[in-house]
Amino acid sequence: MPTVRVNIPNSPHDFIIEPGGLESLGQRVRSIAPYGQAMLAVDERIAGSHGRTAARSLSEAGYEVAESRLRAEESRKSLASVRAMYDEMLSARLDRQSPLIAMGGGIVGDCAGFAAATFMRGVPLIQVPTTLLAMVDASIGGKTGVNLELPGGHLGKNLIGAFHQPRLILADPRTLLTLNPRDFACGLAESIKHGLIADRGLIDFIVGQRDAIEKRDMDVVSQLIERSARIKIAIVERDERESGERGLLNLGHTFAHAIESFPELQLQHGEAVAIGLRAASLCTRAMGLLEEAEIDALSHVIRICNLPDRLPISIETAMLMKAMRFDKKSLHGRLRLVLPVARGRCEVVEGVPDDLIAAAWHEVGAR
Repeated sequence: MPTVRVNIPNSPHDFIIEPGGLESLGQRVRSIAPYGQAMLAVDERIAGSHGRTAARSLSEAGYEVAESRLRAEESRKSLASVRAMYDEMLSARLDRQSPLIAMGGGIVGDCAGFAAATFMRGVPLIQVPTTLLAMVDASIGGKTGVNLELPGGHLGKNLIGAFHQPRLILADPRTLLTLNPRDFACGLAESIKHGLIADRGLIDFIVGQRDAIEKRDMDVVSQLIERSARIKIAIVERDERESGERGLLNLGHTFAHAIESFPELQLQHGEAVAIGLRAASLCTRAMGLLEEAEIDALSHVIRICNLPDRLPISIETAMLMKAMRFDKKSLHGRLRLVLPVARGRCEVVEGVPDDLIAAAWHEVGAR
């Protein structure tokens, strides 16, 4: 049972990876947030399975459990969904001591996390990720938030949010056994990203253990979660509020968020990240900082993980460039891109020429 201590100033907590850990959720929550009432915010798709196990464990630990179900769709990652959660918390008479348990993928974790950050100025948050993407990335670091629709119909990803560290992160890899292959692959995109940022050996691990990962071997998947999570945890510990190094974790995401603003592409977040990783690498190659062999190696690992490295439908480059400008990481109207500048090293780069960015979009299928 790997346990990684997350040493955030004023908010230290544990990241626990435990197959079967849902059974002990109630006692773990009780040890850090002892109270009479709790809210379980759960992805509606797993409410009757993993959610039932979690609710039973919480009840057996002495909690009176209220439940809030959320449809995990990008369109539901909104202030309206958070408002509905507030109403449910008020109806259940929760107060500032009542823990809120966020159970599901990144959308549930972000929405419930933002509700926990803002309800009565903050309640204890427990993250229980049940997707690979949430286990290796979204549940870690205290970022919470929702999207905002912008003029012209563009989607402002995570423009409304707050930092709110959880009291505990409990990842039960057995929940991944019921995850569909497409959602499972999305988590691998974030692990590839972490490998590009800080540990090329992680990418080699993914390639070498691809069959065991695809079969969801619990030992191998637990190792994957731990190695990937440790990379993000180490960065967050050094830069909790993204004033510097944490910005590296946005590798591929400025491209990805632009892609996600076009619903006709029907791409999930991890799939958009995979395309974004390749686009960012193509920018670096155009700047003369990355060899062609690195681009080929990245495309190889993306494809063997059953992820796309090109847009499924061609979108106008000008529209994608415009969507990028709405990214919250832009500064004074200038794009700030995280680029892989060498094997295992990335940098935040400002002022990348528009023609290089447009060329990268063209190479991943834009027109």
